[in-house]
Amino acid sequence: MKMFNIKILPYLMGTTVLCMTLNASGQKKAESAIEVSGKFNDKVNFELSLQYRKIGGGRMDFDSAKVVNGVFSFKKATKEPIILTIEVKGKEPGRGGPRNYESFYLNPGEVKMTGSSQFKQTDVSGSGTIGNKEYRAYFDSLNYYISKISAANRAVPANLPKEAKEARYTKNMDSIFAVRDERVFLRQVKESPNSLLSVLALNEYASEPVWRPRKKIQPELIEQLLSTLPEKYQSYPSLVSLKQELQVSKATGAGKPIIDFALKDASGKTVKLSDFKGKYVFLDFWASWCVPCRKENPNVKSQYQKYKDKGFTVLSVSLDKAEARKAWLEAIENDQIGMWTQLIDENAFAGTVAKSYFITSIPTNFLISPDGKFLDRNLYGDNLDKTLARLFENK
Repeated sequence: MKMFNIKILPYLMGTTVLCMTLNASGQKKAESAIEVSGKFNDKVNFELSLQYRKIGGGRMDFDSAKVVNGVFSFKKATKEPIILTIEVKGKEPGRGGPRNYESFYLNPGEVKMTGSSQFKQTDVSGSGTIGNKEYRAYFDSLNYYISKISAANRAVPANLPKEAKEARYTKNMDSIFAVRDERVFLRQVKESPNSLLSVLALNEYASEPVWRPRKKIQPELIEQLLSTLPEKYQSYPSLVSLKQELQVSKATGAGKPIIDFALKDASGKTVKLSDFKGKYVFLDFWASWCVPCRKENPNVKSQYQKYKDKGFTVLSVSLDKAEARKAWLEAIENDQIGMWTQLIDENAFAGTVAKSYFITSIPTNFLISPDGKFLDRNLYGDNLDKTLARLFENK
């Protein structure tokens, strides 16, 4: 057996305890510290991997803690409730057995964990676990759809060609996740907006589908759903960040004018986005180190070759830093994509171009019309192919 305590201690006295189903303070949230101390009765020795995620989403934080003779401790500052995933390192298949991990919803208070040395069999109690039961049910509902995808993929004939098989896998995932988004995420937000779980569900709904997230494609919809959440949640840093993303998404929505910029190409010549007015422009943000970007390059190249004589071009903006300029040039050569204009912002994500387009991850792309207005964004794989086919069908 094992038992350890988790405390989230407010830096300021009188901080209201936050939970999923009970009322939270309407005032600006004070930063709190998650203070964890534990003791395993079986006196084990290993290392814990810690992953923190704000209840409203956003960037994940990672840390670790050593368990020595069954004893460990760690701290984490936070300004809003979090999901903490704890995993025993080195317990991956083929490296000592199945993974040993579990996720917990944490709010200010004390958490007691007891049970076997397997986290999934651990019982939790204490004031800091208010809402954890609801979170577990929510998490289980998501796993239900994962299992449906696995079952659907197992039914795909094994003798299909690789590309056909991958297409079926993608179709299964997209169709099942679409149902999940409506029946889990959207239902939670609409039916229980006062629950903190709805902050998590809204973020999940806004961030899906991965390649065309609703917060970028349908910002007005997400903004409307966000407005239904109580004011007491609106000051959470993750929701403030989401609001900023929605504002930028609306600025780059279909029919909005382009945000012009000027950068240098490989030869040092200054090129502006507005220089390409009169053509359909596929504005693609990437980097030499970005694996998904590099994997998508052959598809972009194929589309360029197919439509370049019909008024279509590609404008690539690399977010490689100055010290990676050589790697950028080598990537262009190796991927054979020097046939269209290649620009670089050596300030990367901190550059004015990336900031003005709110680029926080790559690949990110925008389709622009000949009159200098945004048409669409985040088009990849078959979606890019189908979109351009419809666009140039009669041209």
